[in-house]
Amino acid sequence: MLNVLLVVMAYTLICLYEVPGLIREKSWRDFASFTAFLLPALILSIILAAGVKLPLITPAIYKAFTPLLTWLGII
Repeated sequence: MLNVLLVVMAYTLICLYEVPGLIREKSWRDFASFTAFLLPALILSIILAAGVKLPLITPAIYKAFTPLLTWLGII
């Protein structure tokens, strides 16, 4: 539980550092991209800090890209 708290605190500090400047400058696209990258990273970090084992994504990536790479002649 302490790991989850530390992760949340770290992300809170990152947001406190980055977000006010983005809002002050009215950089809404930068703010949207910051949020789009930060939220999934936060969720995955909390899940990992809680000790949940995530499945490997490498086999799925290999299955998805093998036909394309074969067609391109790379494999």
